[in-house]
Amino acid sequence: MAISRINVGTLANDGTGDDLRQAFVKVNNNFDELDLRVIPQNTASNLGSGQGVFYTKESNNLNFRSLTAGDGINLTGDATQITITNNASLTISTDGDNLVLNTANKAFTINGGAGLTSSVTGSTVTLAAGAGVVSADTNPTLSNDLNANSNDINNANWVNAVAVNATAFNGALTGTVDGVNVGELGRQINGADYGTLPVNAETALELLFFATTFSYGTFTSPSALNSDYGTIA
Repeated sequence: MAISRINVGTLANDGTGDDLRQAFVKVNNNFDELDLRVIPQNTASNLGSGQGVFYTKESNNLNFRSLTAGDGINLTGDATQITITNNASLTISTDGDNLVLNTANKAFTINGGAGLTSSVTGSTVTLAAGAGVVSADTNPTLSNDLNANSNDINNANWVNAVAVNATAFNGALTGTVDGVNVGELGRQINGADYGTLPVNAETALELLFFATTFSYGTFTSPSALNSDYGTIA
């Protein structure tokens, strides 16, 4: 209610003002009104473990921090609420299309593809080559030297190369090299097989063996020619 003023009259004791009782009734009412108008000692507290909004209290004024939008954040408000919106986006580029991640499209999938497997450990995504990577490529091409790492190269139907450069060829070599049967050539070089008589020379090398006489000399005067055929079991 409003403060009640005491009517003191026009002149002293002229009988126009409030009597003594009425005047003190107004005084008491005015004190009650003033009690209701006393501002309580309010304060504010921040709850939880996040950043607090309440800052300080100065006299009867409470000071609060203001909210500022950071990168990718949008703040909007009305009379009763404040809305915080994440409007940031992330673009993932590939050899083909691009993928945009935002609030409407939050997830994407990584597929291994042909010959590849994908796995996730914690925050790490791993792509590993599985079996059949080379066979899945319709036109595989080496960009550097091929190291077989002491493994075999099997089932080669045709080796087409300008040249094969190697320190040595180890193991059995089958087939032909420049049209020459390597196995037959080795048999003719590694042995002195004169065959039976009469002979029919089919190659120039066989003719050389058949037409050449090998002289080892005599027991008392041996020649420098030496042939080691092993032992007689």
